[in-house]
Amino acid sequence: MESKGYQDIYTQYWRGFQLQPQVPLTDSSMTLCSPVGTGAIRRLSSNPRLEIVHSDYHLTGLQEVYVSSPAAMVELSICLQGAGQVKVSGARHDICEATCYLHFMKQFDAVFEYDNQVPMRSLAIGIPLVEFNRLMDGGSDGRSIDFNRVLGKRAFRRFELPMNTFAAHIVRQMLECPYQDAVRKMYIEGKALELLASYMHIFLFDREEPAAAKLSKRDIDKVKDAAQVLLCHMESPPSLLELARIVGLNDFKLKLGFKECFGTSAFRYLRDKRLEHAMSLLRKGDVNVTQAAGLVGYANLSHFTAIFRGKFGLNPSEVMRQRG
Repeated sequence: MESKGYQDIYTQYWRGFQLQPQVPLTDSSMTLCSPVGTGAIRRLSSNPRLEIVHSDYHLTGLQEVYVSSPAAMVELSICLQGAGQVKVSGARHDICEATCYLHFMKQFDAVFEYDNQVPMRSLAIGIPLVEFNRLMDGGSDGRSIDFNRVLGKRAFRRFELPMNTFAAHIVRQMLECPYQDAVRKMYIEGKALELLASYMHIFLFDREEPAAAKLSKRDIDKVKDAAQVLLCHMESPPSLLELARIVGLNDFKLKLGFKECFGTSAFRYLRDKRLEHAMSLLRKGDVNVTQAAGLVGYANLSHFTAIFRGKFGLNPSEVMRQRG
């Protein structure tokens, strides 16, 4: 029953994109249709205790997906491309390109919001609580992880790190699997568990910051150059990987550098600067709300209004009225 409850989380998520997954759930591909967008979401496993989902789509407009469940689960989610947010228990969390997230959740309500300006590509590996407990059994060395201790009194907890070269390699192997039929299933599930084990170890057993995370003065200068690129092209910014190539820094260090230099992710840095510039434009009175949104890179006016209100506590139209 617990596994069924955790799979219902994924079913709700897919239905948020107006998709109808097969029942019983099987290894299958679900294609997005108009007016939602183009592309597909594919289940790579039919194992009831191991959900593996590859998403590759481009949305037509801002998409909000609602999920509510009493079930408990653990998920490793890797954002390969794109951006968005998830709101859980009143708190907002960014979804950023080239980042790995380990989620613990139970009895939760969530709203996922995805940006339609760039394609979204991700890989998610989910397991129900009963499988997490089996995998985390300490065995002979006695080291184990208790789900409730990790989560505490919260409904949701997230760990995150930039995607490293090991994860990128394993993801590529999974998506380019050379085998078919039963061997393919064995190969993909094995790689998924390998990836899950790697990040379980990093987040839950070994919390030391890797030496590779140290940034030189030259690295810091390149991060600041990257911030300037975003400011100069905020109406149509490069992706994180493109930005890393522009300034000559790998994406791992670029993500760490934004955290170190600006205390936030590149995605949130850009969003805040866009909104601050929009506020400045509206206060000057040279543009209306629609024009201000477009000049800072927001084609969806309702999305712009919502995040503007979230940052400043008032609607863009109120700024214009105050000006008058």
